[in-house]
Amino acid sequence: MLFVDYVRMLRRQLPSWREVLSPADAELVGGRVDVDAWYPLASFERLGVAILQHVVRGEHDSIRLWGRQQVQAILTYLPALKSDDDPRDSVMRFQTFLSSLFDFDAVTIDSVDDEEAVLRISFGMGAAAEEAATWQCVGFFEELVAASNGREATGRLLSRSWLPGEPPTTFAVGWVMGLPSPRPFLARPRVLVVDDEPLVARGVARLLVHAVDFTHAVDAAEALRLLETREFDAVLSDFNMPERDGLSLLAEVARRWPKLKRVLHSGAMPDEARVALKRGEVDELIDKPAPRDVLLRAIATPRRT
Repeated sequence: MLFVDYVRMLRRQLPSWREVLSPADAELVGGRVDVDAWYPLASFERLGVAILQHVVRGEHDSIRLWGRQQVQAILTYLPALKSDDDPRDSVMRFQTFLSSLFDFDAVTIDSVDDEEAVLRISFGMGAAAEEAATWQCVGFFEELVAASNGREATGRLLSRSWLPGEPPTTFAVGWVMGLPSPRPFLARPRVLVVDDEPLVARGVARLLVHAVDFTHAVDAAEALRLLETREFDAVLSDFNMPERDGLSLLAEVARRWPKLKRVLHSGAMPDEARVALKRGEVDELIDKPAPRDVLLRAIATPRRT
């Protein structure tokens, strides 16, 4: 099943995949993939490196979002692997599931309690592939926890085996149990996502596919053209974009369309974002990539006036 995801991404996102893969790997990608078959780890590594270099171009946010998207697809086939309202149990079930995919301990739970799990990663691949696989796992377990009703699931790396002198790779996923304070939600918000990375935008769209009406703009200029001709409830913008940054865009949105919810979604939150928040130019600041529940809360709750 994981190999199918690699093949699908190469086929859909990299038209020139036959040119960058070896003849043997191109034959694998171009042929029929058996979801029940075992594929050599070396093939995983080579295809993963091709995706890292030519599809996501080393962008960790895209890899992390990809890991999140895999969860719902797997749960469609194997719904019993998720434990409702018990993220701890879901994490433990998935370690057992992953052990059925690899004949070695690729993912091991070091510790798990009611609001945090610490996991160890060891695929035994080269540095680039190991780093990409780790970020994929971080996103995967973040979304698994969120699917099990753990709120604000967030992963962080504790050690990185691909760096000189570092111990084996470990990461922690933390979450919050219990219900959030009730706030009104828009039934199906019309959201304009502004991001110059198409893979990130598509990842957000897949996370929210059944909850929002989604429109994508690749930069601030396109976003403003769309805002002038269509109605939206919220704007979710990246910060770093060509020509014009997201804070400048949201400040103009605040002036021209003050009723719209304005959310900055950034991997490196700029210092001036806090100032914009105090001035009311921005309504929410969320770190990129955000879990589904955090994204949905930010864009589907009305502005505080």
